[in-house]
Amino acid sequence: MATILTGRSRVVLGSCLAALPPATAYAHALTSTPYVMPVPFWMYVYGCAATLVVSFAVLSYFWNAPALAREVASRERATTAVSDGWRWVFRLLQAGAVGCLLLTIGAGLVGTGDPGSNINMLLFWVLFLLGFTYLTVIVGDLYCVINPWRAMVGRLERAGVDLSRPRVRYPQAAGYWPAFVFYVVLIWIELFALPKPFLLSIVVGVYTVMTGIGVFLFGHDTWFRQCDVFGVFFRIVASVAPVEYARSPDGRSYRVRVRPPLSGARQNPGEGDLSLVLFVLFMLASTTYDGIYRTEFWVGLFWRPMLALFEPVWGTDLARAQSALESWFLVYQRAGLLLLPFGYLAFYLIVLKWAQAFTRVTVTLRELAVDFAYSLVPIALAYNATHYYPMLIAEGRKLPWRASDPLGLGWNLLNLFPPLVDPLELRMGTVWHTQVALILIGHVVSVYLAHTIAVDTFHTRRQVIISQLPLLFLMVALTVIGLWVLSLPLAG
Repeated sequence: MATILTGRSRVVLGSCLAALPPATAYAHALTSTPYVMPVPFWMYVYGCAATLVVSFAVLSYFWNAPALAREVASRERATTAVSDGWRWVFRLLQAGAVGCLLLTIGAGLVGTGDPGSNINMLLFWVLFLLGFTYLTVIVGDLYCVINPWRAMVGRLERAGVDLSRPRVRYPQAAGYWPAFVFYVVLIWIELFALPKPFLLSIVVGVYTVMTGIGVFLFGHDTWFRQCDVFGVFFRIVASVAPVEYARSPDGRSYRVRVRPPLSGARQNPGEGDLSLVLFVLFMLASTTYDGIYRTEFWVGLFWRPMLALFEPVWGTDLARAQSALESWFLVYQRAGLLLLPFGYLAFYLIVLKWAQAFTRVTVTLRELAVDFAYSLVPIALAYNATHYYPMLIAEGRKLPWRASDPLGLGWNLLNLFPPLVDPLELRMGTVWHTQVALILIGHVVSVYLAHTIAVDTFHTRRQVIISQLPLLFLMVALTVIGLWVLSLPLAG
């Protein structure tokens, strides 16, 4: 038995420490099957970095800051439109959202424990957190209109329960920290908890109860703006969308306004709070960590030094070493998720400190951090789409069969034919090139957005251009990191 365990440990360790072959990409969000690229990997990095530099040069040369700022403002006023005809559509969508929430909770409680057959896993993790995110980029913050928790609160208020008046004053220092903590817990569950429908139902149910308590204490406006993790998340995503929704004073109807894309990110929605800046950075860091924490590089970063350090104790008995260090490895994995956003924050603040020193402006570092935080949103969205769009395609097409048998009990409510045994799979070449394109587009958009924010922040064209040099360095670095993470093979 000891011989078998030792041999098995050697295989595991060997797979963890294997080197990445040159010109090989893995696109590990979909599969660990290697894909041989038509050109060396460094050429992809060079091409993407060069595109960002050229984009910066073009913006700097042709940009007429004052004139463009006035033009954008005039276009925003010209495209404003108010519509009340959407009320019935919003109510229908709201009812559907409440139904999906109740189905998510109920299916996990009474349905099958198989995560591949219970509809609540598909509804929450794939359609809501992925599909609805990408839809928000196009249609705006539709979540603020159809928020199922807010809909239930509205129903209680119409029944006579006062949930608008705060009973406890919300601490100003709390900022968006509750939403950030909820976000960390959500990603923690996604990465480290076993995919169990019952567990998901309990988590969503507990969050529903906490939402009710929070609304009762602080009032629904404060809670859904600063504490609801999904409300904050989708509002940030919607900052790049060409559509905006505004609630009427009575809260029962909404105005729909068409605006230039990305204009929402220029309205300083951070309200001077660093907790929201950290929330934006965690959107970026969590996706990066999801892509790296199971790779040979990250796993080997722990096992190489630890096995070398304790070799005098265990010698060649790798099975014993692995068993003794396993708990420390779990701590290492979870600590990485908690520390990475703060590492991104430190890098981000250093870059802005350079911009502050180069331009010699009186704007504080805190103000710069808040102003430019939303310039990272396109990158965060590009990373998200890069890592998860294959999953959305693969799992999303299973929706008809999940809807026909939502509890996984063998029903066929829609009388559908069985799914194909061998469904069409995405080609690795297509996946890789799409991922590279998404990363590049996201960073180019961020370069443009950072330039528009600089126009609003700094007073002269010279300051605008100089301030963008450190931010250009940040964008190039994030591009390289994103491509490198995609190329890493998974550990065995």
